[in-house]
Amino acid sequence: MSKATKEAILERALNKIIKSQTNTSVAEAHEEIESNYAYINQKQLKRLVELHDAEFKDKCVAPLQKLYYKYSDTVLCDGDLQNWAELIERDIRVLETTLAKARDNQSGE
Repeated sequence: MSKATKEAILERALNKIIKSQTNTSVAEAHEEIESNYAYINQKQLKRLVELHDAEFKDKCVAPLQKLYYKYSDTVLCDGDLQNWAELIERDIRVLETTLAKARDNQSGE
């Protein structure tokens, strides 16, 4: 075989390998590794998010909920105090008006 023939055969073999549509065992193994890598990353990310959410809930949300439940009754009492203050203020205004009328009646006699 001549050198040109060997080069042509080698060129065809190389083109066949490069342009081949079928996967080789190495390519299949590589695809499997990539899909496994993506699966593992997804699982790890999901687990990391779950751990973060649990820790956030334990360290931030739960203490705030405890404070809310502890002092929510106090807030309701403050609301009652506000109502009482309004009632007392109204009663004081009635008394002031009554005293003013009584003084006017005394000075008018």
